[in-house]
Amino acid sequence: DRFSWLRDNEFARQTLAGVNPVNIEVLKEFPILSKLDPADYGPPESLITKELINLELEGMDVDEAIENKRLFIIDYHDILLPFIKKMNSLPGRKAYASRTVFFYNKGVLQPIAIEVSLPPSPSSTISKRVYTHGHDATKYWIWKLAKAHVCSNDAGVHQLVNHWLRTHACMEVYTIATHRQLSSMHPIYKLLHPHMRYTLEINALARQNLINGGGIIEACFSPGKYSMEVSSAAYKSLWRFDMEALPADLISR
Repeated sequence: DRFSWLRDNEFARQTLAGVNPVNIEVLKEFPILSKLDPADYGPPESLITKELINLELEGMDVDEAIENKRLFIIDYHDILLPFIKKMNSLPGRKAYASRTVFFYNKGVLQPIAIEVSLPPSPSSTISKRVYTHGHDATKYWIWKLAKAHVCSNDAGVHQLVNHWLRTHACMEVYTIATHRQLSSMHPIYKLLHPHMRYTLEINALARQNLINGGGIIEACFSPGKYSMEVSSAAYKSLWRFDMEALPADLISR
């Protein structure tokens, strides 16, 4: 089915079974709030309201859906909004920070609302918009465009945060420490060795060709020359040693 990528159920399926299944989480409360400084980024409340979500829940209300863990969110608002102005200053770029809310019903996960955001601007009174899947052709295709922006953000966070930062960059320090501090006969060394094999070599090559200034990542990813700044900010605000293991990560989400 060459048109499956257009459909909501495939969009939702890929949040769990696609290349980046580690950002979707249970929606725990309303209103959805940003942790960014309101003085710089405007009111923290999302425009995705209980009233809007109630229209999409097929008779269930938001409080009941939250209690039964039926609502989920992928929230790229806080990690991306500080970089949107820089990103949009690059030629040929138009990016938004995004939040996507999903409803799990009758064994199927469905996206029901997408919020896209720009930093507040003196020239514009509107910095946030919310879209739902409409029933006329115009709303239908605007909804597809909103999903495309979410997919673009998802690809960037996957590569710059979950792949480069959480895998390559963070593992490098443990690789160095293991070789400096443990005997090659140590059981922990033997356990880690196959996982650390080639890590330093791959990272060295990445610094030459991938994450270097003017390299492949800056040329291909939407943050462009700000890509490593996004990774650095994610490390500062999101990365925690005790939350990286799979059980802790799954429980927290």
